[in-house]
Amino acid sequence: MIHNGEYYPLIKAFGGQALNISTNTDTHINPFDSSLQYAKNDKEAIKEKSEFILAFIESIVNGLSGEQKTLTDRCTNNIYEDYKLHNYNKEYEPDFKKFYNELLRQPESEAKNLALIIERYVKGNMDIFAKKTNIEIKNRFITFDISELPPSIQTTGYLVVLDHIMNRLHRNKTLGKHTWIFIDEFHILLANKFSSEYIAKIYKTGRKENAIPTIITQNIADVIKNEDGCKILSNSEFAMILKQKPLDLPPICKIFDISDEESRYVTDSPSGQGIIVYGDDKVIFRNQVSKDSYIYELNQTSNMQVSRG
Repeated sequence: MIHNGEYYPLIKAFGGQALNISTNTDTHINPFDSSLQYAKNDKEAIKEKSEFILAFIESIVNGLSGEQKTLTDRCTNNIYEDYKLHNYNKEYEPDFKKFYNELLRQPESEAKNLALIIERYVKGNMDIFAKKTNIEIKNRFITFDISELPPSIQTTGYLVVLDHIMNRLHRNKTLGKHTWIFIDEFHILLANKFSSEYIAKIYKTGRKENAIPTIITQNIADVIKNEDGCKILSNSEFAMILKQKPLDLPPICKIFDISDEESRYVTDSPSGQGIIVYGDDKVIFRNQVSKDSYIYELNQTSNMQVSRG
C-alpha cells in the first residue's frame, strides 16, 4: 500500500510493516534498482527501466526537452549495459550518482546543464533518492508512507515506491506469489505526462505479474480530465463509487455504464452508500457503520482531515 499517513491504525491492527519515505528518515529506495536478473528478456527489461527513469527525471525537472530525453535514455542504457556486462555485480549496480556521473561524461553541453539541474537531488539536501536501497521486507502487509515528502517531490516519491513494488512483483511471480497493490491519492501520479503513462502501463500489465492494482482517490475530477486516468477507470473490472459532485457524475456514469436511476445513489448520498461495479453488474449498497464500532475506529480519517485543516 502507498498512502499519505492515514492508515496507521489499520496497519497496527493487522500487524503490518510501515515504511516512512521522507527526507527525515534513514529509509531509502534506489530508483535505479532493477530486476534484470529475473527477466527473461534483459533488453526488454532495460527498455522498461529506461521508460521509468524518464518518468523519474521528468518528475524532478518538471519538463524535459527532446535533447534531454535522448541524453537520459542514452545514459540509462549505458549504466545498465555496464551492470549487465559485469554479470550484475553489486559494485556496478546503477544508482542516481552513476547516472549523474554518466551525464557529465557526455560531450553535449545540454548534458552538463541537466546534470546541474539534478545535482541537488544527487549530492545536495534533497538526495533521498541517491542512496542504496536499505529496506528489509519482513511482512506480507507492507505500507509506504510518503506524507512527509516535500510537495515538490511527492510525485517522484510515488513513482519510486511504485517501481520498487514492480521489481518485487517480478520476484514474487517467480515464487508463484500474487500481490495486491493499493495506491491512495492516485491522482497525484497524473501530475505529469511520464508518471501518468507509467501508472497506466502498470495498471494495464500488472495482471501479467500476478498483481491486483487498486487505486483510491477523492479527486475524481483530476482523474477524468486525464486521458490515462480515463483509460485506467475503463480498464477497471471492479469499482466502488461513493458520493460524487454533480459535475463529475456524467463522465463516471458513461465510463461505468451507470443509469440515471442508479446514479441517484451517489448524488447527495449519506456516508456508507454507493454503487459497486463488477464487470457488467451493478450493486447498490448501504453500509453505515456505527461510530462506536471497532471497524469505524480503524477506518475513519475525519480526525486527520480536521487536524490538517
